[in-house]
Amino acid sequence: MRLSTIRERCSIGSLFRRRTLESADHNRAAELRALLAAPPFAVIGITDAALRLYDQALTHRSYANDGEYPGTPIEDNERLEFLGNYVLDFIIADHLYDAYDLSPGEMNRRLQVTRNTKLADIALEQGLGIDGVIRRKGQALTASIIADAFEALIGAIFLDRGLDVAREVVLTIFEDEIAECDTGRNYRGRLQEYVAQNDLGHLAYDYHRTGPGNCPVWAARVMIGGVSLGRGEARTKQGAAMLAAKEALIRFGEE
Repeated sequence: MRLSTIRERCSIGSLFRRRTLESADHNRAAELRALLAAPPFAVIGITDAALRLYDQALTHRSYANDGEYPGTPIEDNERLEFLGNYVLDFIIADHLYDAYDLSPGEMNRRLQVTRNTKLADIALEQGLGIDGVIRRKGQALTASIIADAFEALIGAIFLDRGLDVAREVVLTIFEDEIAECDTGRNYRGRLQEYVAQNDLGHLAYDYHRTGPGNCPVWAARVMIGGVSLGRGEARTKQGAAMLAAKEALIRFGEE
């Protein structure tokens, strides 16, 4: 058989498999897009190539080793989990360094919010939806599998959207977990409690971003009862809001 004929048949076979997969995975694609479009991810406009990356992030090795389509390679999330683990730790460590005046030992203690058992708890308690879209076969859904998929998803977001978007997603998810490590520095939580106790009205934050994409600066303003009572600037929305809340507490004589 001529080489050109072999190539043509292989090409046709590959095209057939791809079309079959696309048709069969239509619901899967919609499921993933819905998950990623919802808070706290808010990732929309996903390309087909990126969607495959997110699908990989949420595919356990048990499914990859026993895929529905024999001969069609299905990648599991282990490589993405490795990457996401370090991206997650870097973002949290960078935030602790930037927003808190802590010793290295204390920063390391708070970095434990990213340990595997904690990640699974956070994913479930916050209703992130990750546990409902992990593909696996013959494997019970354990805390370890959820945590690995969580980290792999962070890795996929980093590869698809870059560090700034990954940082926003991570800090949105972990903001309260980090702040609760030190109630004295949890200015947002303290301000919310003070406003509620004294019936001061609606509390809200406004945000404004400046600077280049690779080095953003966020400005936050806290409004209480429609009155601006605090401002703050930082590299993240969460850090800026924390500083704005601190300024408001100072005005109330609570800091």
